[in-house]
Amino acid sequence: IRNLFGLTVILLIMVRTGTGITRTHQPVMQVMRNLVHLVAVSTWFWGITQLPLVEVFVLESTMPIWVTILATLLLGEQLTRSRVTGVILGFIGVLIILRPGLAIVDPAALVVLAGAISFAGAAVATKTLTRTDAPLTILFWMFVVQLTATTLIAGPTIFVPPADMVPWAIAVGLSGMAAHYCTARSLVLADVGLVTPLHYLRIPLIAWVGWVLYDEAVDVWLFVGALVIFVGTMATIRTARRSPE
Repeated sequence: IRNLFGLTVILLIMVRTGTGITRTHQPVMQVMRNLVHLVAVSTWFWGITQLPLVEVFVLESTMPIWVTILATLLLGEQLTRSRVTGVILGFIGVLIILRPGLAIVDPAALVVLAGAISFAGAAVATKTLTRTDAPLTILFWMFVVQLTATTLIAGPTIFVPPADMVPWAIAVGLSGMAAHYCTARSLVLADVGLVTPLHYLRIPLIAWVGWVLYDEAVDVWLFVGALVIFVGTMATIRTARRSPE
């Protein structure tokens, strides 16, 4: 449903801009990127049915570690001290927030962790695509490839959501498309190793949303961890703005 909604929006944009956004210089990479991303998204959706939401987000937030490694190995990005420091501080912040909760040996947790690695691979592939393709082109092919794949996988289990769920389906479609566009656009403007540490900020954000909307309790360690995450992320950004080390 999300992919169908996103593709519909892209087609409406094409009415004004033309079909130029459908042309890609890296068709094989587009397919590979989106199949890897589909695996990652599938593990995330399955993970939130098996584990607490915050735990899923924390496990997924190991992604910048894998991105830094993959970007260094595959893209030749410079592994500076500031990036290493930012990733380490971000991960320490996550540990502070969860404390003993992170030391869970659970098959579901391992699946979500594998999803984090898949998200990292998709991020590196997206950076490669931004060298030749526009963000809207990346979005177009994401929705085409993933809509085709999910339709084949879902088969007869596809259903039309009831009327009371339609607004939520629209919200998922809009927010999902906006998030992917912002990610693709940010990777045009900056290295993947600089962009991905900002994902750590989702941990305090999702905790805040849970507190405000669902009355989920938080403690002082959440704010301590959030501060460590913020310091690490800002250190990475400020150093990168000055000059590479």
